Amino acid sequence: MTKIEITKHQYLEVAQKYGFTKRELELGFLKVSGFSNRRIAYMLGISEQTVKNHFTHIYEKAWVPGKKEFQELFVKDNQT
Repeated sequence: MTKIEITKHQYLEVAQKYGFTKRELELGFLKVSGFSNRRIAYMLGISEQTVKNHFTHIYEKAWVPGKKEFQELFVKDNQT
């Protein structure tokens, strides 16, 4: 599990420009915090496939191909 030290406020400052829904914001923060899809599904009481579907939409909105690039959006902004 890759853990990034970022506060929810720092996450929201970056994420707000992508037009995520409330659920997408919640899932995105958990992913940036290092949780797997399986763990996120368990925590939220939804199926792993539902989590994957949300991340397909999240990555499209953020114009990134996957998890690594999504996390980098927040690492780069957090370092400046």
